[in-house]
Amino acid sequence: MRDDIYALAFLVGDVIMIAGGYWAGWKFIKQYGNYLLGIEWFIVATSGVNFLIWALRFPEDKAAGEASMQYSFAFFLDAFSRSVGITLLLVVGFLAVTHRYKSTILVDVAILALAVGAGLYLGQEKFQDHVDDAGHHILYLGPATIYLVVNLLTLVFLLYVTKRLWDIGATKVAVATLLVSLAGTGIALGYDFFPFPASVDPLQDRALFYALALTVWGLQLFIYLFAYRALHEHNERTDPRELTHAHAH
Repeated sequence: MRDDIYALAFLVGDVIMIAGGYWAGWKFIKQYGNYLLGIEWFIVATSGVNFLIWALRFPEDKAAGEASMQYSFAFFLDAFSRSVGITLLLVVGFLAVTHRYKSTILVDVAILALAVGAGLYLGQEKFQDHVDDAGHHILYLGPATIYLVVNLLTLVFLLYVTKRLWDIGATKVAVATLLVSLAGTGIALGYDFFPFPASVDPLQDRALFYALALTVWGLQLFIYLFAYRALHEHNERTDPRELTHAHAH
């Protein structure tokens, strides 16, 4: 019974992340021309699709699942987003509405190339196994520390975004942004440093943790779009240059 509930929670969380990634990613590109954020959102959604197919293909055979190409691809996408994607890339993408900075194509390509490099390095096979044969969590201090540091630095920026939202009167979006950002940092800590005990979530599959993580990540994708939209619309209302540009189209 507990396994069925965990499986359903995992499925719901993954669907939320997939929907948030593709829908919000398309909005970033179509409505705001922000390809940097749109591409990253698509990558997160693709990671969710890959994760879902992998879980359905290998529901019982853990060894075969870990030997599959999907498993390696999942770790690459995870490393891509945790190191650069939902960190540096998110910050640079949001500068368009916080500081009216529109990154150039060269900057976008450089950041994406950095993310690919980080994904390839941190997603290596030697960093992939998190549980030993006895069911004990293995912590690879180097990658784990990198992920935590960049997450905390990004959290500082998101706290600034929250304050900007509060100051312009978008209080509901501000509170939502704050909550999902703090929850995201909590997931980052739990991912490597504080896994659930085996009595709560068996370490061999971490089903409950992933259900929570996927849900939080999915909500982040939706809410950060709403935060971006609120700041963008505020800029259009208050900056004559933005208004002129908008009327010209």
